[in-house]
Amino acid sequence: MDAETRDRLYALVEAERADGSIEAEVALSWNFAEPDWLREAPLTEWMTYLDCQYTTFRRVLASCHDLPEEAWRRLDNDPELVVRRAAARRPDTPPEVLEGLVRAHGDVFHIRPLLVDHPNFPRHMLRTFVDEPSPNVRYLALQDPELPLPDLQQLAAAAESFLRRGVARHPNVTDALLEHLLSDPDPQVADDAAANSALRPTQMCRILTAAGL
Repeated sequence: MDAETRDRLYALVEAERADGSIEAEVALSWNFAEPDWLREAPLTEWMTYLDCQYTTFRRVLASCHDLPEEAWRRLDNDPELVVRRAAARRPDTPPEVLEGLVRAHGDVFHIRPLLVDHPNFPRHMLRTFVDEPSPNVRYLALQDPELPLPDLQQLAAAAESFLRRGVARHPNVTDALLEHLLSDPDPQVADDAAANSALRPTQMCRILTAAGL
């Protein structure tokens, strides 16, 4: 297929998607419609797709290997999240790129595990997520096993129960903070606090007695 024919076909499908076609949305968004042949193309051809108006071509390009630094820089700053995510899967993704994606798109399904589990992710920055506006990004701070007590207290005071539950399971939680979480009106938070290995036998005994066990 020559470039002119390809562009005409993509323009037709794009127009159908703009008109609300589910079939066109699937065709342009799902991986089975990707131009896999692009991965086998030479470098000179790869570079011609950096400015391609079709997201799927840039997404496939971002999954290629051995691109020059300038290409990675542009893909890391692509306007489409799916392209930036694909580029972030490479083994040598810069730490600041991974961190920036989490801060900007931490609420997006599947993006947080992909980025935080990357070997280059700057885990020393996890505790700085405590002050992020997104509660899902703040939750990532709890992956820092040495998270300071003031940060744990800040997260324990959050309105979101899943944040308090995460605090209840953290290894640095103190007796006083556990006591606070044990009295949380959300039973799941209290259950997680009761399951913390730092819970003293006397506290557990009191819980069991209060439950009539």
